Amino acid sequence: MSNITTRELIIKVARKLFQQQGIGNITMSDIAEAANKSRRTVYTYFQSKEELLEASIEMEVKKISTACTRVVMSALPPDRKIIKLIFVRLQSTRSIVRRNSCLHSDYTLIVEHIRKSFDAKEIALFRHIIAEGKQMGIFSTESPDLAARFLHFCLKGIEIPFINGIMSRNNDDKFVHDFTERVVLSALGHTETLKNQ
Repeated sequence: MSNITTRELIIKVARKLFQQQGIGNITMSDIAEAANKSRRTVYTYFQSKEELLEASIEMEVKKISTACTRVVMSALPPDRKIIKLIFVRLQSTRSIVRRNSCLHSDYTLIVEHIRKSFDAKEIALFRHIIAEGKQMGIFSTESPDLAARFLHFCLKGIEIPFINGIMSRNNDDKFVHDFTERVVLSALGHTETLKNQ
């Protein structure tokens, strides 16, 4: 038996309905019926569909955050970690956007609101890896903090082209991965990359 809470069940059911039919076509009664709960129970947790949509997106963003944290805490060396973190983040975001494509306009507005805390955490994760790499002599960047912020904002800038497949147009996934690796590691003053130049 699953340990899913009533709140999580309602979010899961609502997300599925939103994905299938769009938020405008779903009522709180529809959500209650699909979750096999009373309207009163649904309203105990959520005051509106919009609140439910926001909770659903928060749950999705938390999944990305958890996946990214796992990479940072892994035993990989910092140069491997930073590249893996970039692609885990991009691929997770693409997966969530595709799953919620029918909610595009609502989804995009709420994601930007929710992402503020995620953005701060992402910068901290990058900073952690870069500082670790600098301490081990793998990176020689002068400012791990600035490098972390720079990487974060670059990643936000390439999200949409990555999701839409524009980055890989005329290139295979391996080429995009290898190119990203060369650019990022070179920018961080990766000792091996600098030796090979």
